[in-house]
Amino acid sequence: MTALPQERRPYRFAAMAVQCTWCRARIGELCTNQRGTQDRRRDVHAARHGDWVRVMSTQCPERICQAPAGQPCTLTPNAHQARITAANTPTTTTP
Repeated sequence: MTALPQERRPYRFAAMAVQCTWCRARIGELCTNQRGTQDRRRDVHAARHGDWVRVMSTQCPERICQAPAGQPCTLTPNAHQARITAANTPTTTTP
C-alpha cells in the first residue's frame, strides 16, 4: 500500500524548515527577537539561513525520499531529520 502525498503548505521562508540555532524558533515558526516576544516578519536569522543552505546541499538519505541536493524533501515541507543530521555530520577528506 502506498501513501498518498500530503499537500505541502510552503513556509513564508524556506529556512523555516529547520530550527533556528540563534533564537530557538521551532520548525515552521518565524524567528523571534532576543526575548522571544516578537516575530521577525521580514526575514530569518542568518544562522538559520546558513543551516538551511547546508541541509539543502546534501542528498536526503531517507529511504522513501532520496531528494537530491538542492531539492526539498518529499511528502513534507520540512527537511527530514536524517537529512539534517547528515548535513551536520562533518566529513573527512584526505589530500
